[in-house]
Amino acid sequence: MTASPDPFGWAGHDLNGKYHVERVVGEGGFGVVYRAMHRGLGEPVAIKCLKMPGSLAEKERAAFEQSFLDEGRLLHRLSRAHAGIAQAMDMGTAVSPLGVWTPFLVLEWLEGNSLQDELEARRARGEAALPIREALDLISPALDALAVAHDEGVAHRDIKPANLFLARVGGRTMLKVLDFGIAKVLAHTVTLTRAFEETGTSIKAFTPQYGAPEQFDPSRGATGPWTDVFALALIFVELLTGRPALEGMDTIQLFVAAANPQARPTARRRGARVPEAVDRVLEKALAVNPRERYVKAGELRDELFSAVHGSLDTRRLLRAPTSGTELAPAPLPEALRSAQDLKPPVVVLPAPDAASTTSPQVGPVPPAPKSERAKGPPLALMLGLPIGMLALLGLAGTAWWAYDRPSSDASSESIRQPTQGNPTAPGTSPTEGASRPPGDEMVHVPAGAFTMGSKTASASERPEHTVTLTRPFMLDRLEVTVAQYATCVRSGACTPAGMHGPDLARSDISVRGALCNAFDPARVNHPINCVDRLQAEAYCRFVGKRLPTEAEWEYAARGVAGNRFPWGNERPSCAVLVIERAGAGVCRDGTTGTGTVGSYPANASPFGALDMSGNVREWVSDGFDENAYRRGDTANPVVAWRPGMKGIVRGGGWDSPLGDASAWRRVAINPTTGDLSTGIRCARDAQ
Repeated sequence: MTASPDPFGWAGHDLNGKYHVERVVGEGGFGVVYRAMHRGLGEPVAIKCLKMPGSLAEKERAAFEQSFLDEGRLLHRLSRAHAGIAQAMDMGTAVSPLGVWTPFLVLEWLEGNSLQDELEARRARGEAALPIREALDLISPALDALAVAHDEGVAHRDIKPANLFLARVGGRTMLKVLDFGIAKVLAHTVTLTRAFEETGTSIKAFTPQYGAPEQFDPSRGATGPWTDVFALALIFVELLTGRPALEGMDTIQLFVAAANPQARPTARRRGARVPEAVDRVLEKALAVNPRERYVKAGELRDELFSAVHGSLDTRRLLRAPTSGTELAPAPLPEALRSAQDLKPPVVVLPAPDAASTTSPQVGPVPPAPKSERAKGPPLALMLGLPIGMLALLGLAGTAWWAYDRPSSDASSESIRQPTQGNPTAPGTSPTEGASRPPGDEMVHVPAGAFTMGSKTASASERPEHTVTLTRPFMLDRLEVTVAQYATCVRSGACTPAGMHGPDLARSDISVRGALCNAFDPARVNHPINCVDRLQAEAYCRFVGKRLPTEAEWEYAARGVAGNRFPWGNERPSCAVLVIERAGAGVCRDGTTGTGTVGSYPANASPFGALDMSGNVREWVSDGFDENAYRRGDTANPVVAWRPGMKGIVRGGGWDSPLGDASAWRRVAINPTTGDLSTGIRCARDAQ
């Protein structure tokens, strides 16, 4: 097999000291895709390197770099918000071995096939059309993922079967949305656009065969989430009929097909036998006027489910929620899953001349004035947001990313449901097929009584009272590390860590989010941070454990003697724990962030658990009740968390003040917040 050309010269070299680049796997008009190994995690990744015009001035380059990084962070946030969006792991700029300035984006490596390839294979077998329920099951993960993106004010603008990827994840086939990207940075950078034009290259903004009228003709209105709705409806019609909904020999013919109000390409008009209610939904989704369509993918999803299944209750059971819970995409329906299981996974590579074989070139679409839309998100939210990375790289129908994921038979339902009732109840068993990561040591904590709370603490930590735990339990000796959590992410049972939450300002996330340990290959043995309560629960479930109750955590930290700190009653110092490292903190000493787990042996609890004070604050299972200590519960107390309640983190973190080192300190935060100092320590019942 002839090696692909390497215009940057990265193959065989390290990029930014983090990634060893192995080979080129695809090249298009705007970039090159490499397979590389993440040196810290030892896992393959895909690296997209952009081809930039050499005529860019230094000021123009700096402006583009800032826009590029902003859009890369946005892409990471989206991929963290829903597992159905291909994960963005890192971004930056570097000078290649050939001396070329290179913006790059690091993404997960997925094995499998695009939906486009699968549909073509079905057509070749004479099995083109799907039954309506199987078609809906197939496209549902894309509807869910785009619903999340649209709720964030982000549109994709290049949805098509080539950008819907059937990935092999944990022994199952999952559909993921590819190529949320940053082409709009190119399209809206005038000097950059002109520089590309000087080289005979133009920036593609969409794929005409799945284009909405406003993408062909900007005078019809702005593009936005409603543009994705149009494309999703076209794909659904294609699944039902076995052939593309828009047909034409060139861009003009495709525009006529997309914009003819008398011939909407609904399922019935294309020859499929579907209920009238379904065709009415498609008629609205395919409206020529953007103002007459569903505004977001979530609306289309809900209406399709109602039309197909005929019941709101059924719809709720069938679709994944898109707020408050982060879920993996649903498995592929049987019609396509069985076909995939007959052959091994294939890494799909681009055509040799992908840049020249893509759809006709269409220029970027400027936004319309705000007055042109009476409803939906303000158009200002759509400015500067990403469109398909296919447009950016000119690589049609390709996917390159991917983890060699370990097998897991855990059901999606077991991942989705929060722990019910008393978390200390016996019967917690390991997830079938999951394996515990190396270094997964636990300490035994016997049944016993201890003093909980304090006479001198804040109101929610008073009064001091005696609590008895009647059952022994096991507790992680160390905080969960980046490497351990990555195992769960690779299995599909956990979503990627990243700074997020309703209490955090977007500007703060942009500035400080890089301190999330998952982004730094040198910190694989640091505690995972930037995880919320749901992510902590999901990880503990994955390894057959659970979160400790608040009483269990404090007992393990203080012991029967009721120590103020895990190590005793001596005042904390920088030599004992990782704390006060933020800003002008007294322990900063040139160091910001967490430390390697277990690196402070003096910070050991009476039962041998390390770092229970400092490093990261640890989620417990209880919901926050300010009056819990005054209720007089003395045996195995627990406040069952319910939706709407705040969660609790314990132990203080690297950025906490020294006062938070006290083992009785309890902090209430939003359970959907993953901050720089929120981490995980798991427990389980003693055998």
